Amino acid sequence: MNNLLRANFFRLKRDNMFYSCLFTTLGCSIGFMILWCLENAEKGALAGLDEFYFRLSAAMGFFYAMFTCMFLSVEYSEGTIRNKLAVGHTRREVYLSSFLTAFTASLCIAAAWLIGGLAGVPFLGFLTIGFGGTLLCFAIIVGYTAAFSAVNTFIGLLNDRRSATVITISVWLMLVLVSGFFASALHEPETITKAIVSFGEEAPSVITEPNPYYISGIQREVYEFAVDLLPTGQSSLLQNISIERPVRMLLCSAGVTAVFTLGGLRLFARKDLK
Repeated sequence: MNNLLRANFFRLKRDNMFYSCLFTTLGCSIGFMILWCLENAEKGALAGLDEFYFRLSAAMGFFYAMFTCMFLSVEYSEGTIRNKLAVGHTRREVYLSSFLTAFTASLCIAAAWLIGGLAGVPFLGFLTIGFGGTLLCFAIIVGYTAAFSAVNTFIGLLNDRRSATVITISVWLMLVLVSGFFASALHEPETITKAIVSFGEEAPSVITEPNPYYISGIQREVYEFAVDLLPTGQSSLLQNISIERPVRMLLCSAGVTAVFTLGGLRLFARKDLK
C-alpha cells in the first residue's frame, strides 16, 4: 500500500482542485477574519480571537467534499483503479489508500483555514481558551475531518459516474440541514417571557410561561446525540466553541469513520469495475 500512497501523494502535488480548495480556504479565512475584526473595532466591542477563530468551521465540509469527489472521480475516468488492480494491488489497499489521501488533503485544507485565522492575532491577540482547550478543539477538527473523509470516500469510490460530485455535495447539504434542525430545536429556551400592557396607569406585567417548543427528557438526549454524531453538527458546535461533550464527539467521529470505512471496504470488494 505504500506504493499506492506515494502515487496518490505524487498526484496530489499536481492536483489543481487541491490547490484551488487550499488557497480559497486560506483566502476566505484571512479575508473574513480581517472583516470581522474591523467590524468589531467599529462597534467598540471587546471581543477576543475565540469569538471569530472557528467561525468557518461549518464551511469546511464543502471544501472536503469538493476535493475528494473530484480527486476520486479521475480514478474511474482515466482507468486508474483498473490499472492498480492489474499490477497486483488488492481492492482493500486501493480503498484505504484513497481514504488516507483524502484525509491528508482535507487536513491540509483545515490547516490552511486555521493558519488564515491567525490574521486576527494583531487585532485581538491569541486564543484565551488555553493550551488544553485549543488542543481539544484541534482534536475535534481532526475527528470530524476523518469522518467527512470516510463519508466522501465511500461515495466517491462506490459511484463511478460523473454525478458523484453532485451526490457528494448533496449529502453534505443534507447533513447540514439535518444537524441544523436538531441544533435549532435544542436552542429553544425552557421558558418564555411575555409582557402584558394595560391601558391604565399600572406598569406592564411580566409573565413567564413554559415554552411549548422546548425539548426535554429522552427526546433532548436523542437530539444532542444526533448533533454530536453528525460531522456537520460537530463543526457547527465548534463555531462558537460550544463543546460540552468532547469525549462523545470524538468517539462519534471515530465511529462514523469506522462504519463508513468498513462498509466501503465490503461494498468496494463486490463492486463491478467495468
